Amino acid sequence: MKKVIILTGPGGSGKTAIAKLLKKNLNYTILDGDREDTEFFPKGGQWFKKNFHKLTKAHNKILEKTKALVEKGKKIVVDYIIFGQYIEFFSKFQKEFGKNLQIAILFPNKQEIISRDKKRKCWTTGEKRIKTVYKEFEEIQNQIGKDKYLDTSNQSAKESFEKYFKS
Repeated sequence: MKKVIILTGPGGSGKTAIAKLLKKNLNYTILDGDREDTEFFPKGGQWFKKNFHKLTKAHNKILEKTKALVEKGKKIVVDYIIFGQYIEFFSKFQKEFGKNLQIAILFPNKQEIISRDKKRKCWTTGEKRIKTVYKEFEEIQNQIGKDKYLDTSNQSAKESFEKYFKS
């Protein structure tokens, strides 16, 4: 297994559920990107262009915290949507961790994500925001590599974990 897994995708795609399975079954430490960027975005709005510089700071914080945890010998799963600066975020992590990095974009079909999001008890992303993020991920698929997009449609988190991460 890789030392660092970036687990991303639109809200409702199953990131947190799979991150918890990675922790439970493979001893990964979860780095919750949403929690880490709260310092810069206590009221949200990460995706607004006016917040580009704050978002860069949040991403750098996530990278530095990941590096510190890896230096302590931990395996890390970064659970985070990323919010628009996908290529830059992935490039920074790739430069730092090289072959020890796995990028996994959870990408079930759009209707399934929206349905999952509506059923969540903690909070919901909302259909409009899901469609926007979904489109952003579609647009960069060729740059990132289609092999990093994991179709988890019609799978439970456990089934997706076993198919894509257990081995």
